[in-house]
Amino acid sequence: MLAENISVAVTMVNFSQANIESLEEKWQRLYAHSDACFFLSWRWIGNWLTTYKPNLLVLEAVKSGHLIGLGLLSMTEERRHGFVISNCMRLHQTGEPYEDQIWIEYNDFLIKRGEEQAVSKAFLDALKRNEIQWDELIVTGIDVGRASKLSRASGMRALIRWQTPCVGVDLNEVRRSASSYLQALSSNARYQIKRSIRLYSELGDLAVHRPPSVSEAIDWFDGFGGHHIKKWGRLPGQSGYANREFVRFHHGLIRSGWEKGEVDIAVVKAGDELLAGFYNFIQGKRVYFYLGVTSETDDNRLKPGLVGHSIMIQEYLDKGLDFYDFMGGEDRYKKSLGREHGSIVKMVLQRPRVSLCVENALRSARNLFSRGVQ
Repeated sequence: MLAENISVAVTMVNFSQANIESLEEKWQRLYAHSDACFFLSWRWIGNWLTTYKPNLLVLEAVKSGHLIGLGLLSMTEERRHGFVISNCMRLHQTGEPYEDQIWIEYNDFLIKRGEEQAVSKAFLDALKRNEIQWDELIVTGIDVGRASKLSRASGMRALIRWQTPCVGVDLNEVRRSASSYLQALSSNARYQIKRSIRLYSELGDLAVHRPPSVSEAIDWFDGFGGHHIKKWGRLPGQSGYANREFVRFHHGLIRSGWEKGEVDIAVVKAGDELLAGFYNFIQGKRVYFYLGVTSETDDNRLKPGLVGHSIMIQEYLDKGLDFYDFMGGEDRYKKSLGREHGSIVKMVLQRPRVSLCVENALRSARNLFSRGVQ
């Protein structure tokens, strides 16, 4: 289907509560007919709007009177290197670092199933025609294949700022090929986990525990903070727990999603001893591992993270779920416990601007020089 057969409206909206409620019905209806992930669900997007109430451009695609696409874009000015002043659009981010630290992944436009390519082109064409002055469109955490298609549809220069693999466990494949999750692992990983379980069992039975109420779920989430900050640090861009905007967003997400079963907070203990804590999202039969903490130990035979994940994965397997997604990241433990199933990237689409061309030329020269002196 050609993009010309799709009409696109581009509207600037100041997201008050009334505007959020107006968008919700459209978003929910379209989401039900899409292949979008949890991060494009109203649970995430609605909470993002309610928490930060940003001023956004709303993209709305209609074909034959039916809504088939939505997207929410922020506008910010970015200054770089003393000579670049870029008007940046960001998809489903505000452009404020403290607000964007919530780490959206599998980001994209929300599009009706089967209309992805046509709507993407229609959106990009509409943005290029629109009178709003912009220089760069930034899409963070988008699937690498979708990024490639957006790049081709745009006809613009595309830059990849970062790329990271996504790792997960196909629980249906485990059911077909093994008697348990542990049996599906490599012999080395299985040995380390079994040895660690045996040692932890001396402290008491290993079990998964969950909070009995939404207020306690928030308390548990907050309780993970000390462990997380100790591991990742409290400087900007390190642990989200050191950022009150990050914490505020997730409190809202827990309040709205925990009782619906879309937010899962759990700890794995050996007796009274904490091994690991988990903050996961569940969409349909897919689990997204978003954040975790582990106990500290000086005994290299003890693997609290590996044990915690293996117990959680087995529990989800027993409950009939289909996929445990570690999402993006180069962490070694992810590759020990799962398999790579794709990549996500941060992509920047650039319009032809002299300052951006100079910046790219200087960056290329610097990279060439760096390779030459190694």
